[in-house]
Amino acid sequence: MKWIAILVLIFKVQFSIAQNIPDSIKSKVVYETMDFKVENEKEMNSYVDSLNTYSKGPLPSFLVDECFDWRAYLWEGLHSPVSLRWIILKRINNKNALKAILDTNDKRLKQICGRQHDKVYPYLTVPMIEQSFYQLIQRRYREL
Repeated sequence: MKWIAILVLIFKVQFSIAQNIPDSIKSKVVYETMDFKVENEKEMNSYVDSLNTYSKGPLPSFLVDECFDWRAYLWEGLHSPVSLRWIILKRINNKNALKAILDTNDKRLKQICGRQHDKVYPYLTVPMIEQSFYQLIQRRYREL
């Protein structure tokens, strides 16, 4: 009988504590989420800047990652895939930089992401994943 009383007491205390989450913890979660978004935006800005300022030399390393779009931590939500490559390219305003990248004729830019992610995320489809970075850069170059 004592054990039952102790178990009931433990469950009551556990549920009463779980229901009363202090505001300081709630605000901390909000700030951490905001910090996460700020950090992601900084990372995206660094990719944009590296392309906008490109003139010659080695290509930025992310350009030769044909599966760059699968960096899910940069998506708005884990179940909302987007073409990160296209988001970055839409923010490029330096047509000469894009031309310099295309003129490198680097074969790695023409690689297309394989199907290895379909096994991990069979329910997700990333837009423009069938296009190479080269094709997307050409498309953005024509837009400018």
